[in-house]
Amino acid sequence: MKFIIAFVRKMMTHLAEFLNYWTRGKLKPAHVTVISLLGHVPVALALVTSRPILAAVLLAFFSLMDALDGALARVQNSASLSGMYFDAVSDRLKEVIVLSALAVFASKHIDTVITWQIVAVMGTSLLVSYTKAKGEMALAGEKIDAQRLNRIFGGGLASYEIRVVALVVGLLFGWIAYVLPLLIAANSITIATRFLKVAKELQTLDDRNSKKRDIKV
Repeated sequence: MKFIIAFVRKMMTHLAEFLNYWTRGKLKPAHVTVISLLGHVPVALALVTSRPILAAVLLAFFSLMDALDGALARVQNSASLSGMYFDAVSDRLKEVIVLSALAVFASKHIDTVITWQIVAVMGTSLLVSYTKAKGEMALAGEKIDAQRLNRIFGGGLASYEIRVVALVVGLLFGWIAYVLPLLIAANSITIATRFLKVAKELQTLDDRNSKKRDIKV
């Protein structure tokens, strides 16, 4: 999976270089983010109107654009905190849009009972991101290098890319009923892993700060 993600990002970098040259720098990362976000609306419509194959194709296409905005920012040397924030929030909104529509599709063509699993996937997916964001906020005042932060918050079985791939595969082959429990389990393990990593780091910092206070006293 890591090899595939690295390959996709490399391809997106080449595409970003081409688009930047072709548009003379007028196409900005924020434009790509907005297009990707709006593109998830037809994904939802395809699900609501019972066309899972079309939904899978559209989801794969517009999800690839999620890697394009970051690649374009690097090519234009225009990476920004506001851009990262917009991208992260739009990713969560995309998941809400798609999973809400998936609940409608599942209730029509699979089983109404399965909709609780979709709600669970949505909730745990948001918690994966929330655990990371809250941990980063808690450590914002500490002097921690980027690589160490990545080790603390990165990893896990259920990154955003993997969740999207799982949904695409499930829609293409009619495996949604099997994919949902796997996503719930993967999300839960990722949440627990990240929570324990962050909790350990925060406890270490608390102990260090407590020793400093004792020394001052």
